Amino acid sequence: MIFETPVVYAVGNTYQIMFYLNVDAYASVTIGTQTFDDAVCGNMRSLPGMRRITVPMETLDTAKAYSLRIERIEARLKYRTRSLGVETYRFEFHPVPKDDARAYMIGDAHGDLDGAVSAAQAYGSFDFLIVNGDIGETADETQALSAYRLAVMLTGGTKPVIYARGNHENRGAAAELLPDFIPLRDGCTYYTFRLGSVWGIVLDCGEDKEDDHVEYGGSARFHDFRLRETAYLQTVIADAQKEFRAPGVAHRLCVVHADFPFVQEPLFDTERALYQVWCDLLGEMGVELMAMAHTHRYCYALPGDPALRLKTPCPALIGTCKNETTVGGTGLLFGKSGVEYRFTANEAWMSESFMQCKGEPS
Repeated sequence: MIFETPVVYAVGNTYQIMFYLNVDAYASVTIGTQTFDDAVCGNMRSLPGMRRITVPMETLDTAKAYSLRIERIEARLKYRTRSLGVETYRFEFHPVPKDDARAYMIGDAHGDLDGAVSAAQAYGSFDFLIVNGDIGETADETQALSAYRLAVMLTGGTKPVIYARGNHENRGAAAELLPDFIPLRDGCTYYTFRLGSVWGIVLDCGEDKEDDHVEYGGSARFHDFRLRETAYLQTVIADAQKEFRAPGVAHRLCVVHADFPFVQEPLFDTERALYQVWCDLLGEMGVELMAMAHTHRYCYALPGDPALRLKTPCPALIGTCKNETTVGGTGLLFGKSGVEYRFTANEAWMSESFMQCKGEPS
């Protein structure tokens, strides 16, 4: 195959259609009568590797389909290009409904993609996918592509995907290459999104210990990264009418890999003051659920629960499971009364469901 199936990532009010090309080729996406080229400063890209074509969310939601056009290149020469012909592939697309939207969150697969797929199948159909970090390591490019390939397996390029980076995806020789393979907002791994009536914000804690820990070998600079992220949260609040207070928003969700509000072992008990600022800012946004992963367990805590080290503005949920036999995730139903969530695992086991009644931003 000359390319791998696209993934449609939701970032802001756009979709980033990403796909991996195995050959030299020009690529573009056509939606209705509009064509969006994979070009850099006016030059069409032609080398193999991951491609990213950004399209307006409204355009794709309306058309409900897109076509991938690939023109294989025999030689890109100084004064002309020798083409091997054009191939076109069409994909259906299913926008997220405004009412009773179903999502599935999976994370912490640590390479077990088949187990992650089975966990999602245990929940059943969903309208959008949340890939919540630590899908694989980043020792090389193949591992760095793990989250993308899991999204391909679960959506086939037909549904929106939200991605949050995990701490293990910061480890390995290919960690610095990861931004080429994941959705970004202006080069950053934290961003907002809007899918149907669901508004969300994706946060990224980076690593889970102090930057100078010997494990990182001098590679970590995450404190400064988190300070910039804090400033971004403040800009989101300043733009409330276009973000969480926009017309039609009925649900407000925070997705983050690290379970930072929860009580931590001493080695991991970092950034307490800064993370409390994050919780306070999320409260100003009226976030009704914080959906997390990282510690390979199912846990649900209301504000004030002794399991929490921080004052949270809403319930906090750890919704991914990983052990020798199990990969698990969480199904989310965004209904008129609030958010219902249900834990699932690859043995097709399901927990009881929990309901969090929605609130309004203060």
